[in-house]
Amino acid sequence: MIPMKEKSGNLDIRELEILERLENNGHLTQRDLSKEVGIALGLVNHLLKKMVKKGWIKIKNIDAKKIRYLITPEGAREKSSLLYKRVESTIHFYLEAKRVIKDKVIHLKNEGIEDVSIYGINHISEVLFIVLKELELELACVVDNNSAGKDWFGYKVINIDQFVKSNTSVLILASFAKEEIDCFCKEQEGVKVVVLRE
Repeated sequence: MIPMKEKSGNLDIRELEILERLENNGHLTQRDLSKEVGIALGLVNHLLKKMVKKGWIKIKNIDAKKIRYLITPEGAREKSSLLYKRVESTIHFYLEAKRVIKDKVIHLKNEGIEDVSIYGINHISEVLFIVLKELELELACVVDNNSAGKDWFGYKVINIDQFVKSNTSVLILASFAKEEIDCFCKEQEGVKVVVLRE
């Protein structure tokens, strides 16, 4: 069962996304909002009713078939409050991710390893990049099959085959997803991989 706090946080994000979209286009239908926010139509309807009841939005009838959603001053204040909550949550994620990543890779420094490579381009790899700089570990390669050939923080991204042929550095997998980690380790048995979770 999902903890109540997490449920509430998820609804806050959905409410913020709905308010942001209505601020840009009050003519959106509930079906449009459902597609754009990526939640069920019934949940959109529930959240809109809740926001009307709280005085965050007003409904204006344009004709028999069309309505327009107007954000009230109270709704604008709430949108701002929800946005700050999201920023705080993101900062908390960043700090926690940084701590976890540092705990998982600091042993490499202690073992005398001087350079490592990263597999995967995502938010976690960005945090990992900062941790490597703090630990003074050299980044040898950035590996990602979907982004090979692109630049990432001044590094040319290579694919896993190029890495396997030309590199002996430790490869850190930039993921916390157990299924993704297990799948990667199974496919790349010959590569020395450091994972960020057990």
